Amino acid sequence: VAAAQSPAGGAVDVDPASLATGTVLAQIGSYDTATVAKLEWDKAVARFGPLMAGKGRVIQEASSGGRSFFRLRVSGFTSRDDARRFCAAFRSGGQCVPALVR
Repeated sequence: VAAAQSPAGGAVDVDPASLATGTVLAQIGSYDTATVAKLEWDKAVARFGPLMAGKGRVIQEASSGGRSFFRLRVSGFTSRDDARRFCAAFRSGGQCVPALVR
């Protein structure tokens, strides 16, 4: 998995193309631009602190219905159950959906 330390917010950016099929992620939002997705990551880190520790930031461009957007996903889970536990804690103040790389 290709990852790079980002200067902003200390996030570890994970290249979506480097993720193997079946990798467990958690999607915490979708946004109009990658810049907004990065800002929302920083807000999540500020709000959830320890919950976000050791997690990677995955920003993945997608399109649906002729509209492009950027999925903000979290990597660093050992299993689906691990991602579900993360989402249960995260949902107390935000949206979160476990997802698999296809």
